[in-house]
Amino acid sequence: MTMLRHAALIAALCSVALAPAKAEDLLVTQYKADPSGASYAIALAKGFFKKHGIDITGIISGAGGGNSVRSAMATDLGFGDVTAAPVIAAAAQGQDIKIVGMTSRSLADLVLIVMPDSPIKTVADLKGKKFGISNPKSLGEMMGVLVMEKGGLKQGDVEMTALGSLSGALTALENNVVQATAMPLILFRMRGGEKKYRVLVDPKDLPLIPSQLGMATTEAIKKSPQKLRAIQAARVEGTRFIYEHTDEAIQILSKVYEPLPPDQVGIMVKDLVAAKFWSEGRIEMPLLENTVRAMKYVGMLEKDVDLKQMVDSSFLPPDLQK
Repeated sequence: MTMLRHAALIAALCSVALAPAKAEDLLVTQYKADPSGASYAIALAKGFFKKHGIDITGIISGAGGGNSVRSAMATDLGFGDVTAAPVIAAAAQGQDIKIVGMTSRSLADLVLIVMPDSPIKTVADLKGKKFGISNPKSLGEMMGVLVMEKGGLKQGDVEMTALGSLSGALTALENNVVQATAMPLILFRMRGGEKKYRVLVDPKDLPLIPSQLGMATTEAIKKSPQKLRAIQAARVEGTRFIYEHTDEAIQILSKVYEPLPPDQVGIMVKDLVAAKFWSEGRIEMPLLENTVRAMKYVGMLEKDVDLKQMVDSSFLPPDLQK
């Protein structure tokens, strides 16, 4: 009888040891509508997640804003790649989350546009004009105020006009209700790109604030640190692949960003590579400080926050932790 018990115990232990790791999905904000998450697409296609010990079977496209933070917190992983400002706002309100990596370094996933025949040639020419945004406190408004600041304009020099949606802002631009607006880069290319609009600010000159970053719940940090390290390692490898094997990366990403034509995906990716848009993950505090400043401009924050208490870089590869 004792031998039977021992045999059953050994069999049970072997079945546990041989059980496959649980397959999981990863949440990435606007995954197919924004190039910020491109590194994850590469990591999935090239098998980098499995290489680093985590079985990611799919990527879920999360909504933007505060919804993305709540959705990420509710996932089994307790991790998500989401818009930076809502993460900072949620952490400032006491949510148990940390910034664990930086996905992008600038707002080059947006374009600031005017109509082709517009007399506006520089940012300074926007003084006294109207800038269309979808909604107050949006990423488009944050981009607008930082671009104006960089161009030497003061708050109030340009009227921010909320139009309820991106399509509303574009319609207003086309009918001269507003004279400039910002739109997502993929949408810009799908709507005709340079054939229909004129880009006022080159991608490499756009504000250095992260459009997206990796966040994790404190529960995930305590219970699944190895998974967070694996995600970050795979994403880092995906980012390096984009920079080092750009043409192959474009082939992979062309499937992700359908129905955007492959030639347009190629133009977009090469522009973003030139702008050094994607980050390997290092948490650059000056960029987060720029984000906080923009959030205060648009009314998302009323006071300074302790950014150092919001970050945990320990899940990044050692060379990216400083």
